[in-house]
Amino acid sequence: MLVSQLDRLSVADGSGIIPADKIWPQTIVGDVRATQLTGSAAVSRSRPRDDLLEVVSTSDRGLAVFSTRKIKAGTLVLAERPLISLDKDEENDASAIEREFSKLSRTEQKIYLRLFDAQKSRMSRVVSIYYSNCYNCGGFRPSQGGSAIGVLSSRFNHSCVPNLQFSYDEGSNEMRFYAIRDISRGKEMCSNYDKSVFEVTTKRQRKQQMYYGFVCRCEACEPKNEFWARSDERRMGMYDAIRAVQRCEKNLSAGSDTVIGEEEQAGRVELAEEALRSLARLEGLLLKEGLVGAPLANTYRSMAKWAERKGDRGGDEAVTWRIKELGVCITAFGEDAQRTKDIEAQLDAQQTSTRLM
Repeated sequence: MLVSQLDRLSVADGSGIIPADKIWPQTIVGDVRATQLTGSAAVSRSRPRDDLLEVVSTSDRGLAVFSTRKIKAGTLVLAERPLISLDKDEENDASAIEREFSKLSRTEQKIYLRLFDAQKSRMSRVVSIYYSNCYNCGGFRPSQGGSAIGVLSSRFNHSCVPNLQFSYDEGSNEMRFYAIRDISRGKEMCSNYDKSVFEVTTKRQRKQQMYYGFVCRCEACEPKNEFWARSDERRMGMYDAIRAVQRCEKNLSAGSDTVIGEEEQAGRVELAEEALRSLARLEGLLLKEGLVGAPLANTYRSMAKWAERKGDRGGDEAVTWRIKELGVCITAFGEDAQRTKDIEAQLDAQQTSTRLM
């Protein structure tokens, strides 16, 4: 059984790329499936594809999840109910984490305590484990925000160029991971722990060491390869593009209190064109960097918004960008994700409006 094998490994062998002195030499090879989690509650929490994953103890990255066969982009790799899920008002409250932990079954508590612990100072082990492994859910439940921690989701290591996209589905209370690019057999499957994807290597690594106790060695962080040589340049370009769009937003807001006449509308169109040029640069850099999940979807959403601000001149363009956003969301979040459904509803409404004109 997978969990009984995991029990023999160090508590430190968990999510993240951890220091060499924390690595145990044991290897776990086996399909990750719901029936391998002991305890009825643990079984009901996980819905992974049992023919896709294996958990392995590596020589330099602790426990890691690898593909057992080729996986196509858009494949749901893992869906599991969180062990603990907290609203934004609770996630910074240590007592709330302790309270939710106390509600778990003894089996679930044992599994929880085997997850990676970055050993954060002045925190209990339960709280430290939560902050070492939880995923931010704010983008998927805007009214509640918050975060969640899962059993198998905590075993995905970090990459600054991930091949998995995390999402949270509020209706099913599931943490989900979709492949956002084709993944070859035997490839490590990684998510991104950091929302700030536009930072350069040194800044990302400082944060990783501070919050997780590891330094990433993915293709964007490891020196002496062609991808690494261009990565920081691309990410600085992304940051500059975002700042340019923010300036356009600020200038647009500054004139929002005035009556919109022909001259003012012409100025709005000019600002929109400027923002769209910056967003087009951002799109190109994201594609080159391989950041084809949420950051790319958000870029297309912003492009649709700015195209709409051009008035009648931007209607068709807005539809184009919204269709692109839809394509990314289907791959990264799934066809039944709320964001995917919302975009489809917007496109249907626009199509209906066009027919009635």
